[in-house]
Amino acid sequence: MRRNELLAGLALALLLRLGFTVHAYYKADQPTPMGYAYEPIARGLLASGVYSNPPGGVPTASREPGYILFIYLIYKVFGDQRIYVYLVQVLLSTLTTALLYDLTKRLFSPVAARFAFWSCVFYPYFIYYTAYFCREVLLAFLLVSILLLLVRWKDAVSAAAAGSLAGWLCLANGAWALGCAWSVLALYATEKPALKFKRAAAFAAPVVLLIGLWAGRNWRVFHEVIPFSSDVGGEIYIAMTIPYELLGSEEQTRLLGADERFQAISKLDELSRHKAYMAAAKDYFLAHPARFLARQAEHALKMWRPLPHTRGYTHSYLVVAGAALASDGWLIPLALFGLWLKRRDANVRWFLVPMVVLVTGAFSISQSPIRYRVPLVIIVLMLAGAGFEELWKRHGTKLTRALS
Repeated sequence: MRRNELLAGLALALLLRLGFTVHAYYKADQPTPMGYAYEPIARGLLASGVYSNPPGGVPTASREPGYILFIYLIYKVFGDQRIYVYLVQVLLSTLTTALLYDLTKRLFSPVAARFAFWSCVFYPYFIYYTAYFCREVLLAFLLVSILLLLVRWKDAVSAAAAGSLAGWLCLANGAWALGCAWSVLALYATEKPALKFKRAAAFAAPVVLLIGLWAGRNWRVFHEVIPFSSDVGGEIYIAMTIPYELLGSEEQTRLLGADERFQAISKLDELSRHKAYMAAAKDYFLAHPARFLARQAEHALKMWRPLPHTRGYTHSYLVVAGAALASDGWLIPLALFGLWLKRRDANVRWFLVPMVVLVTGAFSISQSPIRYRVPLVIIVLMLAGAGFEELWKRHGTKLTRALS
């Protein structure tokens, strides 16, 4: 792809994201109240130096610190106006598009990279989440940066840099920890003998250090091992007991309201609540192991369904469904075709596929809405690019002749 086309695509990506962000900002819409779950803690840290919600309140571990520190640093540098966070997310999402082009070109080919690039420019969920307090834009940027560092430079320094970003990724959302842990094994398995240990250790060290710092803080404050979030217990319990199609709906609220054990636990303090929900989830699993495994499989599959369930979206469901079908409706099948073509590629087998499988599996234990798959679309677009290249080789000439 020529330089002018690349710059034009980046300019268009920037304008699309900026335009939607400004539009959403002045409408003052958020997809759910949970969109503000991270920002109050960042404000608390800014105002009092305490990781708390509300500002100056009791210390909390209800949310992992990766995205909250991202918000905090932006507020610290530019001022505590929400628009600054959104504008930085616009820039990160645009930069992600450029990095994805470079990564796909190195892993596959210029043709696949060009397809992935333009798909990323127009991908509706990448545009949408720049305008809200959701982690998806940051997670996608971190993922593509980690993969590019591992592919482009084959030394211990680049592996350590990738590991630092991987630690940040895990602390932005703990569900990515399994994928990052596997990447250590993948590095050891795929590198040349002289680099195996150095690269794997250099990648693993900052991941362990960053997670350890957060877990150490929680031990000091709560005297309990909390490696990621104290909300995990409640999320697991809800995912076990509420049918998937009802998650996030008014019916979920009604069912939980009638659940006496859930209601009793919800009145406890944060740490006691976390431990009680984990105990309740364990009891439910022991009583219904087959139902749990079936529900987990259902969550994993439905996380990748083309259409979202009907919910109280800030936009018309027809718009949401149309955007889903116009993007994931054909990109996911095309990526599966690309996966079949590249199934023997070492990077696909050792890094890309395990990352998708392990992260999807981690989400399937708790609630797994479509939103959680958005950062993984980085891998989907690369594989779809490989699938497109093969289809073009087979049918492109015929199509060009027909159109001419």
